[in-house]
Parts: sequence; structure tokens; C-alpha cells
Amino acid sequence: MNSDLSWAFITGYYYPKFLRVIKHLEWDERYSFLTTLYNDKHPDEIWEERSDEPIKDMMEYVARKDYLHFFCMGFSVDETGHYTVHRMMREAMMTFRTLR
Repeated sequence: MNSDLSWAFITGYYYPKFLRVIKHLEWDERYSFLTTLYNDKHPDEIWEERSDEPIKDMMEYVARKDYLHFFCMGFSVDETGHYTVHRMMREAMMTFRTLR
């Protein structure tokens, strides 16, 4: 229950800011940002470049999965509702402050 409240807060507060920052980045920067989130969340199954055009592959993956898929990788929420923010998300929030 507490974790549900935390996720509600996280998605309401952080997600719009995350979207603004991620869409402001060039695709090569997005690729780096998103692969870091993915690899840190799945250290045993790191992002695999499937072709000679990894950025295009990432664009297609994002189109299928949406940014929310990656956004959720940027947080760890325990049963009590306490959460940890990934370093890339902290950096994104710092960047958000400069975009206003």
C-alpha cells in the first residue's frame, strides 16, 4: 500500500520533469541516458546493440515501450514506501531546473 502511494507521487512529480528533460536531449544523449538506466536495472541482461544503428534501435524500442518503461527503472521503491532515486534521475532533475 505504501509503495503504491510512493509510485503515485513519483509518477506525478518526477515523470513530467523527466519527459521534458529526456525529450530535450539529442538522440545520442538519450541513448546514453536510457542505456545507463537499463543496464543498471538489469546488470545481468545489459542493453544489447542489435544492429549497426543502435540509436535507431533505441528509438524503435522507446516507440514500442514508451518512456515510462525507462522512467520506472530510475527508482527503487520498497514495501514501506521508501524510495531511492537513480543517479541519472537526480541529474535529470538538476537539468530540469535549467530548462525553465
